[in-house]
Amino acid sequence: MITDDEDQPPLPAAAIVAINRGRLVEAIRLVREAEPGLGLAGAKQRVDGYLAREPMLQRQFGQKTTGRRRSIVRNALLFDLVILLGLLAWFFFFR
Repeated sequence: MITDDEDQPPLPAAAIVAINRGRLVEAIRLVREAEPGLGLAGAKQRVDGYLAREPMLQRQFGQKTTGRRRSIVRNALLFDLVILLGLLAWFFFFR
């Protein structure tokens, strides 16, 4: 549930920079630090509201997230391949 943020103060500049870098958790933390009475859910709503008003930024963030996921999957598969090759080498040459 995203509320109308027109009556709320703008997000801190550091939070906006974090959002632009694709670091939503950091942005939420910065919003909570800037507004001491704000809870986790409220800070997340503020960040989500900012993203909802910025479609270009939202699209860019989605692309960063997709690229990051691909990188994680690729690295995991590479790690598994190295482990498998090591086990095969041990089985055939050092047993």
